[in-house]
Amino acid sequence: MGPLRISNITPSRMAASLGRSATTDRRFHKRYGTEEISLTFRGVEHPVLNWSQGGVLLTDRHPDLPVGSTISGILSIRGQGGRFRFDARLLRRDTRAKELALCFIDPSPALATALSRLSERS
Repeated sequence: MGPLRISNITPSRMAASLGRSATTDRRFHKRYGTEEISLTFRGVEHPVLNWSQGGVLLTDRHPDLPVGSTISGILSIRGQGGRFRFDARLLRRDTRAKELALCFIDPSPALATALSRLSERS
């Protein structure tokens, strides 16, 4: 028996079989553009370009930090009391746009609740 051929499955057919359009964003969480969130890690405050329940996109101020690195820091939300500790993984770097994408690792219930409340206001 030879290898399985799937040459007749186009990206649009595959997307349709998954209940998506071929141009659908692959993210699991809706993105929000806001200046209400900032992250502090490696001694620097980072305004967030956009965010979701799963992570953030921010300006790359640490070009030496390798993709795959784990980052620990503090997340602050303007208008909500408290600061929230977080751990995140550096998923990707866009060197042309000078942006980093971080994915939260096991966010605390308090952080998840705060982000949920903020999403309801956005």
